[in-house]
Amino acid sequence: MQVFKAIICDVNGVLIKEISPLSQRVETDFAIPIEEFHSLLKSVLKKIRQPNVESTPLWQPILQKLSLSHDEFFNYWFKGEIVNQDLLQYIKELKGRGFITVILSNNFPERTNHYRLQYPQIFEIFDEEYFSWETGNAKPDARAFTQILQKHNFRPEEYVLLDDSDENLVVATTQIGIISHKYLNVADTRLFIESQI
Repeated sequence: MQVFKAIICDVNGVLIKEISPLSQRVETDFAIPIEEFHSLLKSVLKKIRQPNVESTPLWQPILQKLSLSHDEFFNYWFKGEIVNQDLLQYIKELKGRGFITVILSNNFPERTNHYRLQYPQIFEIFDEEYFSWETGNAKPDARAFTQILQKHNFRPEEYVLLDDSDENLVVATTQIGIISHKYLNVADTRLFIESQI
């Protein structure tokens, strides 16, 4: 029977749920096709998730396309997200049972700072947080995972990763040896973890 000592959680799609997908809202509200906006956003996110990047200029193509200010755009974006309270409660339970709790997220300054301000309860439950724009290590690069392992005296198989990206899960498992589980819902996650400990 596997004995986990730490749980690593992705943020978007796991701890934070999208109740109204941004690209769909943009298509409805601004008449910009989903594919066009998604392509534009993806090109910005690839750069913005790295450290020491001046973020404001990188957002300009999107802000101009939508005719929104920096603050207006992020207020519009983030109103479509909510905390996954059920999962957060389960993570809190696991922490109470002795698990080390870790956030591992490819993210950018505006979003991370919004979460820290608006959802302090998340950061009270997690022992450690690794955001790519602060660490320089973005998933699925193996270094995103090894930076966590280097901090503890645990074997890779004593971690469990919850992520919604197949690519991230494959790298964590095959290259590092971390036990990985694709996040679908809280019930499925609880069943997986409880069957392993």
